[in-house]
Amino acid sequence: MAIFKRNGLLFLTALLLLSVWSPGTLLAAGEPAFSLKSTNRESKVIIEVKGRHLTDLYAYQFHLAYDSNHMRFIEADSPIPGFTVDPIVERGDILFAHSKIGSAEGTEGDATLAAFTFERITGSNAKFTLSEIKLVDSKLDMIELESKVNVSSASIRFKDIAGHWAESSILRANELGWVAGYSDDTFRPQQQVTRAEFVTMLVRALELPIPSEPQLNFADKEKIPAWARGYVAAAVDAKMIEGYADGTFRAGKLISRAEMASLIVRSEGVVPAPGDKPSFADTDEIPAWAQPYIAVAADRGWIKGVGNDRFAPLKNATRAEAVHLIVTLQEQ
Repeated sequence: MAIFKRNGLLFLTALLLLSVWSPGTLLAAGEPAFSLKSTNRESKVIIEVKGRHLTDLYAYQFHLAYDSNHMRFIEADSPIPGFTVDPIVERGDILFAHSKIGSAEGTEGDATLAAFTFERITGSNAKFTLSEIKLVDSKLDMIELESKVNVSSASIRFKDIAGHWAESSILRANELGWVAGYSDDTFRPQQQVTRAEFVTMLVRALELPIPSEPQLNFADKEKIPAWARGYVAAAVDAKMIEGYADGTFRAGKLISRAEMASLIVRSEGVVPAPGDKPSFADTDEIPAWAQPYIAVAADRGWIKGVGNDRFAPLKNATRAEAVHLIVTLQEQ
């Protein structure tokens, strides 16, 4: 039996104790193969461990390494019926072990063995490496595979952006790791963006430190989604955002182009000169508080109008516009 120590406690399991198993010929003829699949779901990254050509797979154990500077491990589980040992996480390495129970038959063919959920803590790409794979059959014969499998968190490509005016910016943002698509491999470039979503994108792109226990004083802080609270807190700490006069943040409100421009300018630490105005045909429609910010953003090439020399300050921003704006800011 093998004994695992974690947080001062001893974990003992009757099956995933590899010292009692003798090396065998498990799956030797079928040559088992393993792969990692990365799925980006906004602030989350899901890593699936998949096996092929499995024969009588009763239990298994492996290590999954990740960059803890860019990813925070949330949870792991297995879709295969049985018992999963609490993952042991140490310095960017996860030891995962799972076994069927009783006289159950081993898994055959192709199967997903585990799914790991991570949360991004920076805007950078992250690499995941699967190694030290140990497989056990129902007779408790075990083999160990020496090969390693790698995957990047930003390997996704989107099926709905080909030919879109912001295609290159979307791909660049995804490559940098601070924006992701949806589980159906779409990006949805024309979908409008909420205040919480834009703040999250911007904070990730800037790689601002995220507080482990966000402290927010907005009157509607309970309405800020859990996934966004750390990013909103980071934006507040960086003096990028203050909220509205009534003390609310309004996380679910669609962000306007005027608000987006002001956030960009503040994120660069620029203080506009009071009274500055941009030179758009619809400048009179721009709220007075936003005019100096838009003047700075337009003058520095961070943001452009929407055509016909108009800025459309109250128009809600799309995902494509938000991403293009942040990429433009980063590359200047």
